[in-house]
Amino acid sequence: MKRRGVSEIIATIILIMIVSIAGTFLFAYSSNYIQDLNDQHQENNELTIGNAQERFTVSTFWWSGADDFLNITVYNYGQNDIQITDVYIDGVQVSTYSFGRDTLILTEKLLQLGFTSPVTIVDGVEYKITIVSKRGVSETVYWEA
Repeated sequence: MKRRGVSEIIATIILIMIVSIAGTFLFAYSSNYIQDLNDQHQENNELTIGNAQERFTVSTFWWSGADDFLNITVYNYGQNDIQITDVYIDGVQVSTYSFGRDTLILTEKLLQLGFTSPVTIVDGVEYKITIVSKRGVSETVYWEA
């Protein structure tokens, strides 16, 4: 008999190595995937907790009556420090800020936010003003000029 082949022992060792290598790659991939899912879940939980602990309100408005410049005082009464990133007046985003935007408001503190209104302010007209924090929490107030 002149047939040549691989012995059973060598074939078994090669098969065990192939299965071991494939198992190692599968384990490494699934470990990274599960870790990424856990990280995303943790990040979402922290964001949700942060949003739940974030509370602020508008305490005063100031308008000169002559132009479209507004000064709003925001009070942070939540458990987290906050930053105001956006203001909307009647759904139009404010683009020109004079002071206060992205400034950290510590808990139990006030911040003045000065900006030029994107809509013309008319005396006696009511405006819907929405203030949005960095975490995405918003406060909507109605103000009559």
